[in-house]
Amino acid sequence: MTTDFRQQQSAFDASTVFRVAPGFQATVLVSQLSRRERWVFLLLDGKRSVAQVAHLTQRSELDVASTIARFLHLGYIEPINAMPSL
Repeated sequence: MTTDFRQQQSAFDASTVFRVAPGFQATVLVSQLSRRERWVFLLLDGKRSVAQVAHLTQRSELDVASTIARFLHLGYIEPINAMPSL
């Protein structure tokens, strides 16, 4: 399990953007998270990068990436691909 966690954590960088995975009720999930996790989770709006979330929370990118990797492992969030402009 540790190997999977490390692979997920290295699968994205500071410019990756995440959103809540379809099918999850964010309000229910948020009530189950610690305050630090909740703060990161609520900032994952499909527009902010890992670096931006780190800046807003005044945490290191590594710390935020670790929290995000946990969310990925649990299936709470998903990365979104940069979409070309129309």
